[in-house]
Amino acid sequence: MESKKRSPLIVIVFALVIGVAVIALLAGTIRPMPVLVAKSALAPGTLLTADLVETVSIPAGGVPKDAVTSLDALPGKMLTVGRAKGDFITTSVLGETAASGIPSQLAPGHVAVAIKVNLSSGVAGLLREGQTVTVIGMLSPDLVKNVFAAASSAAGISAPSGAADLYAATPAAPASGTPTPEPVQAPVARIAVTGLRVLLVPQTFRYQELPPSSSSNEQMFASAQSTNSNSVIVLDIPTQPVELAPGLFVNPATLIAALDEYGKIHLALEPADGLAIDQVLTLNLGDLYTTINKPQGQ
Repeated sequence: MESKKRSPLIVIVFALVIGVAVIALLAGTIRPMPVLVAKSALAPGTLLTADLVETVSIPAGGVPKDAVTSLDALPGKMLTVGRAKGDFITTSVLGETAASGIPSQLAPGHVAVAIKVNLSSGVAGLLREGQTVTVIGMLSPDLVKNVFAAASSAAGISAPSGAADLYAATPAAPASGTPTPEPVQAPVARIAVTGLRVLLVPQTFRYQELPPSSSSNEQMFASAQSTNSNSVIVLDIPTQPVELAPGLFVNPATLIAALDEYGKIHLALEPADGLAIDQVLTLNLGDLYTTINKPQGQ
């Protein structure tokens, strides 16, 4: 039986159909499409403007579905996630001004609080966003006394009876009976709160090393940055009261703000997997001095 021969025309038609389909598919994939990208590194909370982004053309197949393609979508928008130079600007990283940036990173019941730091109290500028720190609070009796006196004077009230004796270096002896030992009035230090997340560290406060091959201009810039030893950083602080001592509950946000204004704060960088402390002790420098200088045998 003689086999039936296929017409070359059918093969040509099929080849043309397949070719047109492939061309159409490639055209949709490699067709240039304009998108917005970051012109330079942008931090979370940056209010986007036209001078911070640029339009580039890339193949349509490589464009994210939620990519922003027009500058008209930027007014009033702020980044909720940082962008590196050349990163796409997408609707998923944009938010309204009031709810973007740091507010979008806060859990319910948490607030952002800025505290003053220097190279000593701020871990030499090694802090970065996302790390956790322990807050060590310090108070001096003289400072507390001065604050109380200033507040009383401003309010036009007199100090309550015994207030002066409360902060006196040497407590007054009782009129009769056995003298009662009084705690030494001296500066005290104590771990106040642990596990606080760093939300913001100014670029000018960050420690940076330069390679030996750096230019003189780069070294001069780094030197100028290193002279900026005073700054502020922003911490994520819960508002749920904690017990500092038996029966003494305080709001951590209020405590940190008060120590920042009327005391002194030192930050300690925690390990990456967190810090666990079994017992929190208060250091009284007066007791420490007395113990160290106590004669042997007593």
